[in-house]
Amino acid sequence: MSLRGHLKSTNVLVETGSFLIVRLGRMYLALPADGVRGVLTPEETGHEQAVTAAGSLYQLVDLTHLFSVVADLSGLEVRTVLYSNGHSHGAIRVEQVVGLTDVERKNCFPLPPQFRCDERRWFGGMMLYEDLLVLIVNPAWMLGELAEVVSLGASETSQLVTAGPLTVGGSC
Repeated sequence: MSLRGHLKSTNVLVETGSFLIVRLGRMYLALPADGVRGVLTPEETGHEQAVTAAGSLYQLVDLTHLFSVVADLSGLEVRTVLYSNGHSHGAIRVEQVVGLTDVERKNCFPLPPQFRCDERRWFGGMMLYEDLLVLIVNPAWMLGELAEVVSLGASETSQLVTAGPLTVGGSC
């Protein structure tokens, strides 16, 4: 089922990953679509630090701060993506929602060796979307950062941010 509630029919057995592509400053990010719970306009979210939707409280995840990215979050295309992994819920403000895409796992790639430190936890890999290089956000890390803010225990947080080994096609 897609984000809009339509059934997808598949005739070929090809493993794919679904992603919501967003822009934050000059950075393009892919959020695994299975965690997306909604996309809201600024009018729908207001200026609060948390958003309540469908009975769940979504705490603000400030990716501009976490990635040290300069972003204009006052434009007409600004949206808040509601994201959840079942037990943690985050509201992610982005400059633009670019689109929803399905990517074959073979077209997801590990990070190059230049990514050496914390960014190995931040991103699960990369992919191409149209002519853009897009970094795949590691939702466990993103919501794990939120868990630290909401005061989960340190042992739980370290379990949330542990990423598995990356291989070609294994990042989706």
